[in-house]
Amino acid sequence: MSLRVRVLAVLMCVSLLSGIGCKKKQPVAADLYNDAAKVDAGLPYPVMEWRALTTGVDRGMGTTSTLFGNDAAVTAARAGQPYAAGAVLGLVTWRQKDDPHWFGARIPDAPVGVEFLEYGPGLVPVYRHFAGTPMVEQADSGGPARVAAIEGMKVASLP
Repeated sequence: MSLRVRVLAVLMCVSLLSGIGCKKKQPVAADLYNDAAKVDAGLPYPVMEWRALTTGVDRGMGTTSTLFGNDAAVTAARAGQPYAAGAVLGLVTWRQKDDPHWFGARIPDAPVGVEFLEYGPGLVPVYRHFAGTPMVEQADSGGPARVAAIEGMKVASLP
């Protein structure tokens, strides 16, 4: 046999053997959607339908957070203006877990809490905190420290 025929025969064998035992896995819902990270629908605002302003990770606490805003809040934040009456910010915080599909990656797990800043006519934000399963409003006021921390989050720059 010529060298060319032998190389062709070896390549055909390798390609046939590599296909043996390979079976295309059909994805299941758990592969496609992270249901554990769903935010409770019983909140006063549809925070997950809003646009994200910024995100952060607290490695020490093992959490990830995303700051969302309604249209009024996003418009003010992108323009670098103070939040006007009607603006609402929502900070969602999740525990993290290992991503089963990507070695070393971390993804959101169950939500830890949702914090809202509601801006009314006086432009002094009202702080509301929801936590638990299902999410219920907490009695803590959060104080000026939480309001300052949320308002102080730097908005991500988009091209």
